[in-house]
Amino acid sequence: MNKIGNFKAEYIFYILGIIFLFSTIAYFSYEYIFNLSDVAKTIILICLIIIFFVIGDHMAEKDI
Repeated sequence: MNKIGNFKAEYIFYILGIIFLFSTIAYFSYEYIFNLSDVAKTIILICLIIIFFVIGDHMAEKDI
């Protein structure tokens, strides 16, 4: 496969991964966040911020 085909496939997988991440977060927050303590909510928020930062940094390195 040529370089352009690889780029398109890679781009599609990144988009699907981000959509899956958002849908997972939405489901998780809908089902569980309301019942957790404030400390647990803060820990989850910090973890999500780190995940999004890593994904954004990785995509910036790949020029996506």
